[in-house]
Amino acid sequence: MGLFNIAFKNIKGNFYNYFLYFVSMIFSIMIYFTFTSIQYNTQVLEIVGGSMQLAIAFKAASVVIAIFAAMFMWYSNSFFTRKRKKEVALYSLLGIRKKQIGRMLFYENLVMGILALASGIAIGGLLSKLFIMLLINLMGFSGDIKFMISFKAILDTALVFAVLFLITSLHSYTLIYKFKLIELFKSENTREKEPKSSIIFSILAIVLIGYGYFIYLDTSKGFNPSVIFITLGLTVLGTYALFSSLTLLVIKLSRKNKKRYYSGINMIGTSQLLYRIKGSARTLATIAVLSATTLTAMEVTASLYYDFTTKLNNSYGFTYAYASKDKELDKKVEKIIAKYPKNKLLNSVDMEFLKVKGNWPNLINVKTGTGLESKPISEFYIISESKYNEIAKARGLQYNLNLNTQSEALVFDEQFVPAFMRNYTGETITIDQSKEKLNLQIKAFKTHTLANQSMMSTVAVVKDEVYNKSYKPENVYRIKGYITDNRKDSAELTKEITALMPKTSHWPLSYSSYYSQYRGGLAASGATIFIGAFLGLVFLAATGSIIFFKQLSEANDDKNRYKIIKNIGVTNKEIKASISKQILIVFLLPLIVGITHSLVASSLLSRVFNTDFTIPIFITMGAYTFIYMMYYFLTVNSYYNIVNGDN
Repeated sequence: MGLFNIAFKNIKGNFYNYFLYFVSMIFSIMIYFTFTSIQYNTQVLEIVGGSMQLAIAFKAASVVIAIFAAMFMWYSNSFFTRKRKKEVALYSLLGIRKKQIGRMLFYENLVMGILALASGIAIGGLLSKLFIMLLINLMGFSGDIKFMISFKAILDTALVFAVLFLITSLHSYTLIYKFKLIELFKSENTREKEPKSSIIFSILAIVLIGYGYFIYLDTSKGFNPSVIFITLGLTVLGTYALFSSLTLLVIKLSRKNKKRYYSGINMIGTSQLLYRIKGSARTLATIAVLSATTLTAMEVTASLYYDFTTKLNNSYGFTYAYASKDKELDKKVEKIIAKYPKNKLLNSVDMEFLKVKGNWPNLINVKTGTGLESKPISEFYIISESKYNEIAKARGLQYNLNLNTQSEALVFDEQFVPAFMRNYTGETITIDQSKEKLNLQIKAFKTHTLANQSMMSTVAVVKDEVYNKSYKPENVYRIKGYITDNRKDSAELTKEITALMPKTSHWPLSYSSYYSQYRGGLAASGATIFIGAFLGLVFLAATGSIIFFKQLSEANDDKNRYKIIKNIGVTNKEIKASISKQILIVFLLPLIVGITHSLVASSLLSRVFNTDFTIPIFITMGAYTFIYMMYYFLTVNSYYNIVNGDN
């Protein structure tokens, strides 16, 4: 029998242990192939307008998947090779040379790789149309997608993963040359050596994580972007210290609860858990960090998609808005709108903003030397209270503005970022009026503009008397705004009106349309959540599989110990309960730490993006936890079957 046949029989015999690795690899290949197919699919590019940015985004996502798959394959390959060191030693005793054993392991990995690659591409090809339709739907487009398989995508996927499988196969081939025969026999009794629990390291873990959180969230003394990297370093170091020392210390301290410790087989379970955590500390810490990264990315992408329409309606209250004093242009626009009954004109407003000189409050709250400091503003715009009420009525704004005196103002600022700026309320605006200065106290503020976004960043609403006293015809900045019906379905109308407007791209914009921003924003956020969701699933599948592999390795080592426990009268029910508790802690620890890290990260990001992450966070965490815990139940059943002699 040739080495290739032996390798194939070994795969069949060990397929139960290989199964989750095999499925995870198929899933990674399928997603990579899907992203590459979208990148090369001309139908998608035609529907979304031939956007090169979409192709670049999917290419970047494919690279991330390839890198992560390489890390996952390397770890998994090392796990399976270590698990079979005793088998390799037996082959050596039978007189088979290391070169031949290496070739056999090389063939095994190669066969697994070829099978996973073929399966991943086949499944990806069959589901490609479904995934593309999902993407198109999320991006807000519609179109007839024909089933097609890109040869370029197959070639790209096959080439990338063939190289990865070749590298991991060579790794298996060379691994056996690094061990002596006696070491191979002792390998199953050798566990990872981790630092013993230490009070100093335990306290250090709390201090590192706590201080990292504090400097990340504390902006009272000014925000410095460098704290993001400092926090990242502190929390990662703290997470590794937490799993290598603090968790061990907590488990040891739990022994002092004598009543619980001596109940049933808790004494045995606690000892096993202590050793289990000790042997998996680095792995669990890595999974916690990866889970935090994955959750944060998914929370941000989900929040941007979830809050897209709300933010768009606030930022683009008018279907069309343009800066012009040309009344003839108004007539042309209204004539075009009248041609489209489904987009009938609902309202229009002449917005007359007045440029004035004075002092605008500097709210930037960053430390000096960061490059984010703002320059003093000596010119800004004001608008009268009566004109504001007209705009509010047209846009349907529900803000109850009631300026009691001429020394009060309401501010609209689309560039306000809570993470980097102080609150406007209570600050003072100064307007230069002839030979006197008028101080206005800001009563309230809103984080968007009265006109459409990027046409004007900040504006103060003042009493009509204040506006009239500062009025000069040459300082009037007129913006005409139109609100039409069915503005999400106004492609043809928008195209025709846009053709009338001057082609300018500088800030502030002289023309803005709701539909253009709606299509562009929905396409971008849809593509982002599609990529984020599938990348998150790839990471989740890999991290869940890593814990599964690690616990299966523990199960094979603990098999004889559980046989002894059964011989002294412990029932199978008690054994399964003990296993369930131990593995639950192993699974929950990195999940809880990862969720905590992600919540802290998302709390600042929500202020940076000025978006409420609450609902998307709960949805994301719920879905992630549900899928993650499926790995827990699979691990418990597999572990129990192994120690119970069923596998």
